[in-house]
Amino acid sequence: MQLIQGPGWTTSNVNTIKGEDHLGIRFVGISIADTLQSGITSITPRARYWAFFAWVLHDFLQYSQSEKSLKEFKRFLKTQEWFYILANIGWAVETKTVTNALIGSTKGVAAWESTQSAFEPVLDYVKDSFGGYGTYRNVMKIVGLTRESNADKGVQIDRMTPLGKELAESFEKSIEGTVFYQRYRHSDVPVPRDVLVEYGSVAGLSSMKYGVSKDLPILTNLFMPKESKSDRGRLRKQSLLYYMNIIRQLRGQRMSFKAWQKTMYDGYYHQKIHVPKELHTVAIGWEIYHARQMFTYSLDSIWSYGLDQMSRRIYTTSELITRVLDELKTAGYDLYQNVRQLEDLIPLQADIRQEYVQNMSSDQRNVVTHVWNALLVLLDIRHRLQNRSDFNELHRGLLTLGGRESISFQSWDHIVEQNQDELVRDFVSYILKYYILGQHQKVALNKIITTKNDTYHFVENDGKLYFINDDRPTFNVFRVNQGLTILEDLQLIKGINGSFSVTPYGQVKLDENS
Repeated sequence: MQLIQGPGWTTSNVNTIKGEDHLGIRFVGISIADTLQSGITSITPRARYWAFFAWVLHDFLQYSQSEKSLKEFKRFLKTQEWFYILANIGWAVETKTVTNALIGSTKGVAAWESTQSAFEPVLDYVKDSFGGYGTYRNVMKIVGLTRESNADKGVQIDRMTPLGKELAESFEKSIEGTVFYQRYRHSDVPVPRDVLVEYGSVAGLSSMKYGVSKDLPILTNLFMPKESKSDRGRLRKQSLLYYMNIIRQLRGQRMSFKAWQKTMYDGYYHQKIHVPKELHTVAIGWEIYHARQMFTYSLDSIWSYGLDQMSRRIYTTSELITRVLDELKTAGYDLYQNVRQLEDLIPLQADIRQEYVQNMSSDQRNVVTHVWNALLVLLDIRHRLQNRSDFNELHRGLLTLGGRESISFQSWDHIVEQNQDELVRDFVSYILKYYILGQHQKVALNKIITTKNDTYHFVENDGKLYFINDDRPTFNVFRVNQGLTILEDLQLIKGINGSFSVTPYGQVKLDENS
């Protein structure tokens, strides 16, 4: 099939971007996850990085003979991190294990597999001038380890908090017996392989052990404090406990993305798992998160179907909408019932809903799987979240995230309520015109203005829609996986091939909070 290409942009300084949030609605799910699991993001999944970077910052400020400038800090930081990368790789090779989420591992592995017997510093292992610290820098502030630099007062480097200093010094105590710490950390001579392997055995991301790693108890209390002074810290801790509670009940069951999604969306609501009262808030929060994931996915499905139609021929907006309605009619759906009657099909059975969502990922897009079933899922989600007596202020706030501009749950509920007595054909027309076509044009124009990124997937010229790029429904990165990695690093759970179990230390932590 040859795709129809519309008119191109004239020469400009905008950047063409294909992998963006083309309806401007996916970030709402990210915001919900940030609320429930602040600090543990899709790119910050390893607990010990918090300790390592705290130590590097502390070591530079306290002991480095370099000028305390930002330029010198970056050089010092990247030197230390390069040897840390090699230490992790060397220890993984020694123990025949794999180190996941190690920043700079591509160049690190290439260097380790070379014939070098000792290693000089390498500073270009990642593009970020702060190295891996650029990834963890913000979350270290979120959890209270560092404070922002203050250029107005001549302070260019992030500052340590008392907690950050305590964590840095505990990491230092864990590694102070290594040859690397004693002889090489501030020297300019190449570091031998065996020195790095020893360093990795005690300092590595996967090397923490109770009774040995002095930073482990502090990191555990950082993520799961006995008492949290902030709502963010409390929710983060409760989310981690919630995952452990699910793992304990599932008893070693292998958990795929779909299994986690189904458990967290239906488990509490349908009482398929026991959730202690103190975890109800996060259990409902993550239910809303997965509702948002499926809501976004369903709108993305309708969006992708519209693009597929535009790739086949040129339409006006009204012609495209008519084409979709005609195909729905041909498929046997009654478009002259009102929306209230359509909602008689709701709620969907869980397995049917899951099947509908799964089919939206098919490359063979058709009006049933990508439009009609997507509409039913959208209505089913509204039904799930309506008039919930178990919602508290936090949950009601999550329903408002995104507002009208990014189609919050509150906005969606209002639109459906307003259209209860309208014909289904008119309701589908509204969704296509305003939630799909109009939404994309508004979002793409805003990105051109604010970021100079061109994300248009079609353009409208003289009333006609010209196809540019295709798109597919996608889920946001699943932050539960990053939370599980943190728990595994803290020795609270143990994972083997996607199956997890709670360790004795984890059992104690669950019992403390039950």
